[in-house]
Amino acid sequence: MPDSSLFIPIILGTSRQGRQSEHVAKFIVEQVALRDRLETELLDITNIAIANDDAGEPLKDPQFSATIERADGLIIVVPEYNHGYPGLLKHILDTCLKEYIHKAVRLCGVSAGPFGGTRVIQNLLPVMRELGLVTIFYNLNFSNVQKLFDESGNLIDKSTYIRRMQRFINELVWMSTVLKYGRQEISLDKKDSI
Repeated sequence: MPDSSLFIPIILGTSRQGRQSEHVAKFIVEQVALRDRLETELLDITNIAIANDDAGEPLKDPQFSATIERADGLIIVVPEYNHGYPGLLKHILDTCLKEYIHKAVRLCGVSAGPFGGTRVIQNLLPVMRELGLVTIFYNLNFSNVQKLFDESGNLIDKSTYIRRMQRFINELVWMSTVLKYGRQEISLDKKDSI
């Protein structure tokens, strides 16, 4: 029987000082870690050393690349900055290519305004597709993020977001399981395998 465990890291997609997205990412890591069969870790882009004198795969960080290669699915927590995503996140995502192919991704938008990062998610969808990731139709949004957490970084209305997380994680687990099976059992190179 195939291994049913899944490794789903969470990428915190901003390096901005005082970032509210960090509270969101920690909450998501906590919720994913509570699930049986799921392993996770936080990939904070501020901890990835990357040059800015080139772009793409030549700048690949070996540890980030190995983590993405091992991943069965991803969650990206990304704040909306001026209706878009942080440039550093895009710079880091572009350092991997083959590591993403046929893996599921969930997007979690964060904003100080009422839309909860909806626009950043819309802007990231074509990027995810081009990287070979399979996006899931249900996203998670954190609106007015500065009002959602207390001074210690604890979510104030935890029960509401835990309910939302259930559907968010369930869909990701389902798609990650299906794609993991496909990557292991079905070859695109062999004509007789399909």
